[in-house]
Amino acid sequence: MHAPPAPVFLLGTGFASALGAIVMALLAPIENHLAVFLVLLALWTVVTWQLWLRLKLRGAFDAEHPSTAAVVLAVAVFLRVPLVLVAPTPSSDAYRYSWEGRVANAGFDPYLLPPSSPQLSHLRTAQDGRINNQGLTAIYPPLALAAFRVAAVFSSDARAQKAFFSLCDLLACALLMRLLRRRNLSAVWAVVYAWHPLVLVEFSAAGHLDSLMILGLLAGLDFWESGPRGLGATVWAAAALVKVAPIILLPWLFLRRPRYAALFLAVICVGLIPAVPGLAAALHAAPESGIAAFASEWQANSSLYAVLWLFVKSESARRFILVAAVGAFSLPWARRCGEAAARYLCGMILAILLSSPVVQPWYVLWALPFALLAPSPTALAWSWIVGFMYFAIDPALRESSARLPWWHWLWIGEYAVVYGLLGRGLYNACNEWRPGQTHLATMEIE
Repeated sequence: MHAPPAPVFLLGTGFASALGAIVMALLAPIENHLAVFLVLLALWTVVTWQLWLRLKLRGAFDAEHPSTAAVVLAVAVFLRVPLVLVAPTPSSDAYRYSWEGRVANAGFDPYLLPPSSPQLSHLRTAQDGRINNQGLTAIYPPLALAAFRVAAVFSSDARAQKAFFSLCDLLACALLMRLLRRRNLSAVWAVVYAWHPLVLVEFSAAGHLDSLMILGLLAGLDFWESGPRGLGATVWAAAALVKVAPIILLPWLFLRRPRYAALFLAVICVGLIPAVPGLAAALHAAPESGIAAFASEWQANSSLYAVLWLFVKSESARRFILVAAVGAFSLPWARRCGEAAARYLCGMILAILLSSPVVQPWYVLWALPFALLAPSPTALAWSWIVGFMYFAIDPALRESSARLPWWHWLWIGEYAVVYGLLGRGLYNACNEWRPGQTHLATMEIE
């Protein structure tokens, strides 16, 4: 039996994804229907995985069907709308974004005053009861706070924050298509990101700000490749002022173009000036400091950090060892990657995630666009399986067990896949990869 033409299969997958998005929106709040959500996530993941396999087998088909890229973007818009319209779910971070935007717009400093501060009581609305960690001050860098302020100008409703970051996600999809075409790859490969169920959950249903950071990384890559490079380095620095992860570009910039590394670092230093009060409070270990709490206490879904706990009991020592390990890895990896910025970014994002004490499901999505620009089956597979760690947020599911709690088995399975593929990928990289290779259609997950 012959496979249907690629556009027909693409439309079929888009229709199935649209049904998934509508059902997901009807489930909101997702955290109250977690078992159904996980089943839906599994089915949706299989659908998008099958689409990836079909694209891999058929290769690029833009020349045969010029409208397919437009279909990808049109469906991507439709998938996000119902999820943006519901209240933030399964994460409550968007309520925090809305609060900090309103606090800053009112002339107060969210780096110094936590949501529980009596000085801010007149700003509270009904939705603010869902703000997480109400006794802690802001942890987000200044450009993230500026984005919160912009969205809060339009509405105090947390859904305004979701709409803003979902729009950033759509722009990232369009940029990804442009970058794929530059590599002589079909822009339709962007469907793997644009219709990815976890991308939709995290950036449209939950409204995480990470989509703005991803947009900044892709925009910086676009400018770096097409010029001017100074603008590319500046945009990358702006991305680091949304979330700090893009600081990993510094070793690569230092080896490739030292003057742009200096520019990158200078923009970050200037951009951090508004956060100086919060950083000072963190250095003095103020009990309400959100930055200090995140840097020293928070843990979730870690791998190397959890293993290192068996041998090193000091919290600060574990974090120092892993930061040093990532730093030591960055320079040889930068040399190995040469001018391939996308490959460097993908590898370094994986390195920081594997070393981090906190690996939220949406963090794994940082690597996904770059896994489509440079071959990384590890990043691709991880994006498909990490969402099932939401199993752990339901108390009943979390307490169920089979010798070990079920969420421990999920954690073991997650990292067995990740490290298995990573080992295979590193072996292949050492033996087969050459600078400039972008054989996306030859990627395999076995």
